[in-house]
Amino acid sequence: MEFKELLKERDIELEFVEDKNYDFKELKGKIIITNGGSFTKNLLLNLGFKEFYPVSEASIKRVEQIKKLIEKEIVGFGGGKAIDVAKKIAFDSNLNLISVPTAPSHDGLISKNCSLYNGNKRETIPVKYPKKVIIPLYLWKNSGNLKRGGICDLFSNLVALQDLSLAEKKGEQFSEFHKKLSFNAVEKILDCQFLEKADTPKNKDKELAEALILSGLAMEKTSRYCSGSEHEVERLLETKINNGEYLHGQLAGTGNLISAKVYSLYSDKLKDLRFNPKNLFWDIKNKMKKKEVYDFALAPLLDEKFKPEILKEVSKVRPERFTLWNVIDSKEINWSRVVSEILE
Repeated sequence: MEFKELLKERDIELEFVEDKNYDFKELKGKIIITNGGSFTKNLLLNLGFKEFYPVSEASIKRVEQIKKLIEKEIVGFGGGKAIDVAKKIAFDSNLNLISVPTAPSHDGLISKNCSLYNGNKRETIPVKYPKKVIIPLYLWKNSGNLKRGGICDLFSNLVALQDLSLAEKKGEQFSEFHKKLSFNAVEKILDCQFLEKADTPKNKDKELAEALILSGLAMEKTSRYCSGSEHEVERLLETKINNGEYLHGQLAGTGNLISAKVYSLYSDKLKDLRFNPKNLFWDIKNKMKKKEVYDFALAPLLDEKFKPEILKEVSKVRPERFTLWNVIDSKEINWSRVVSEILE
């Protein structure tokens, strides 16, 4: 499974940029969607761009507002919100998309779906691949927690794949090819040390980029290969405790630990799955510790706004997607015990 061939087959051009003086001249004259915060806006201004559309919320409403004003190629420049809005606009308007992810904070860099709010509910919506992805490695190099968020998002593939095993037991069918892509993305991050020290070679971030892209390719038919019960926890925590303090990937990491712990505690009811459910929590915990993201994923559980009983609602988040929460009813779980055991 040659990485470059996978991109070529999908007509996706990938460019890595290590020079901080790179001028992004090919973005001139295009419609740039960026994040609402000051970092990417100041970055664009310093690069000489004066016109761009900031996005503070990734929503259908914001897509419709911007879509009325454009007729040119689209650029998603920044984090997940900006890129998701840009994806949807490019898809609806049948325009080419250039994606410039300024940090490795999630696995949606190139995926054929986006996550947008439709009113108060977040929906996963099919879109199309970008024509080109430009990855500014000089910005990724010191991205800290943003990088940890991306690594956590990748580790969540393990629980998503376990959930697919549950769905297969009730008759659903999934592509072995896309399952392999999802698993290979996790293997890739396990092979490299991404939270590099000063003397680590720069190409480690290229490896991280490839892992995130592989995960995005795994979702070309559906996001289920990389998003299961752990992302349902992420969605719930986003609405209950997040005030912008936690990254998507960080909350996905929290969800990963919670789902894995429930798999382990209910292993007697969950047999013949892809991974041994009894050991799943310890396996994922050890992998996250190895990559220095375990404490990062635990942090939301230590937030004073978090209460274990919040998790009783998780079975209602996305019941149409068959996952762990369709087999184990979240209302019946002793969440104080689950959280206590995770924090031990």
